[in-house]
Amino acid sequence: MSRSPSPRVRPALLAAAWLAALPLQAAASEASAASHCTADEQTLFACSTGRKRLSVCASAQLTRDAGSVQYRFGAPGRSPFVLPAADAGWRATVRGGGLMFSGGGGAYLAFANPPYRYVVYSAIGRGWGSRAGVVVEKHGRRIASLPCVGATASTLGPDLFERAGIAEDPLGFELP
Repeated sequence: MSRSPSPRVRPALLAAAWLAALPLQAAASEASAASHCTADEQTLFACSTGRKRLSVCASAQLTRDAGSVQYRFGAPGRSPFVLPAADAGWRATVRGGGLMFSGGGGAYLAFANPPYRYVVYSAIGRGWGSRAGVVVEKHGRRIASLPCVGATASTLGPDLFERAGIAEDPLGFELP
């Protein structure tokens, strides 16, 4: 005799299933989302916030022991704001996390540049659809929230975090 999962387990299973499928959903829109990433880099996240582009780029070979990840934000055709600098140790400043809620879930990458923190996120939920963008915090307080408009490409999620050796974010994050 098989038993169905309890109601408390079901939302977690749905969110886990969604997180596992996130890179597949994002891959479909990746070609249509503009990015600051170069042709020899991986685009982990990309979208437009209106007048500016938001991108998270990684080296072609990104593993637990090799590669790099950068946050890039700026107007198309101009040099973007970049975190961390190319020669900086990105693993000390980048953290990842998951977002779990009933009927959906998501993932985010947080880039620390004290006293600022830039949090790139993508999520989907029953009743409100999908959200993606960047939140800027200063001294732990939200000072800006820029949502993505149009196509969004995102491979953020536990598979990426595990493969790249991205540490878990102890601060957490709440959607805007």
